[in-house]
Amino acid sequence: MGEQTGAQVSAIQVKVAALSDMGRVRKNNEDNFVVCNLSSGEVGLAPSVAKHELGTHGTLFMVADGMGGEASGEVASQIATATIPKRIYENLKTVQSLNESIYVLLIREAIEYANQIIFQKASASSVHKGMGTTTTAATLYGQHLFVADIGAELPADPEKDSRKSILTQAVGSSEKLDVKVTYTKVRQGDCILLCSDGLYNMVSAAEMTSIFENEGGLPARCKALVAKANEHGGTDNITVIIAEFAGAGLAPQDASAPVEVKEFREDDFKSGS
Repeated sequence: MGEQTGAQVSAIQVKVAALSDMGRVRKNNEDNFVVCNLSSGEVGLAPSVAKHELGTHGTLFMVADGMGGEASGEVASQIATATIPKRIYENLKTVQSLNESIYVLLIREAIEYANQIIFQKASASSVHKGMGTTTTAATLYGQHLFVADIGAELPADPEKDSRKSILTQAVGSSEKLDVKVTYTKVRQGDCILLCSDGLYNMVSAAEMTSIFENEGGLPARCKALVAKANEHGGTDNITVIIAEFAGAGLAPQDASAPVEVKEFREDDFKSGS
């Protein structure tokens, strides 16, 4: 088992809930999600995962929205959510000295590996031709949240843009994939929301904020968000993951501090920042 050197873990608690719904229009659910404790290898939403202490290899939260017609989109998103956590977990076990740069490299490699599997399956079968999946994979490693986002990209001002999302690339739709990774530093009490466009195309930011302010537990928030999307028409599959972080291993909450999201650069972590 490799030892972590770049990110020190000290009493960071993770709470997570998730929900996926077919919506009111689609005939099947092409969304998939996965939560994986990358230290223990546990996958799912069992009590030991829904509330756990962050291990030295971090925790993965991932949403995949398949495309390709009929059942192909569902196949692509299933392959992605099954392959990526397993690949990261297995590769992490072989690393002798782990740091942020190696960690991000393994995330990218796992997504590229899943891309190859889906692309080859799509190329080999007329039934699955053209299938792919968007992928948003967020990993909490120490105090940093790393996010690899492949697919739907929000416009600069989504409230005024009728397109809502733009499909820039998808896992499995081409042989090569450009995996972009951004990161931010997490503080005590911070929450993240990962979702498919079936949520953010149907529910405004103000409505989401209201739900977070008025619903106490994470499962209740997930249900309320899905219900709101369906209330507005439910024209697509709806998937949501909410995770909350706490503990002495994180810096205290600071309401005046902006949320800084940066594109990952190895130089940012060379001094242990």
